[in-house]
Amino acid sequence: MLYLPEATVGEVIELEEECCPDSLIRPDILPETEETDSTDWALPEQPTEPCPCCGADIPENPWPGYICPTCWWEIDPFVSDETEPSDLNHGLSLEEAQTNFGVFGICDPDIRR
Repeated sequence: MLYLPEATVGEVIELEEECCPDSLIRPDILPETEETDSTDWALPEQPTEPCPCCGADIPENPWPGYICPTCWWEIDPFVSDETEPSDLNHGLSLEEAQTNFGVFGICDPDIRR
C-alpha cells in the first residue's frame, strides 16, 4: 500500500505512468514493443577444454585445485607425467584415474564412501 499524504479518504490519485526503462541501465528490461530473441539474454559462452581424466568440458586453463564435476579429478599443475602420482588426488596417477573412470564412473571409487 502506498502512502500518499496529499490523498484524502476515498479520493483516488492516478500515478504517472512510467516511461520505458533505459535499456543501458537495465538491459534485462526492454520496452514491450521491441521483440527480442530469447538467446539475447544468455551469458557469453566461456571457453572450455576437456578434463584430463574423463574428457568432460571444464573451464579453459582451470585454476589449481579445480575439481571436475563429472569425475571429481582435481587439477594438479605439479604433475608432469600421466604415471606420476598426484598429491592432490590422494596419490592416484592420471592413468589410474582414467581407468577408474572407465570402470566406476569416478576417478577414485573411495571418494563415494
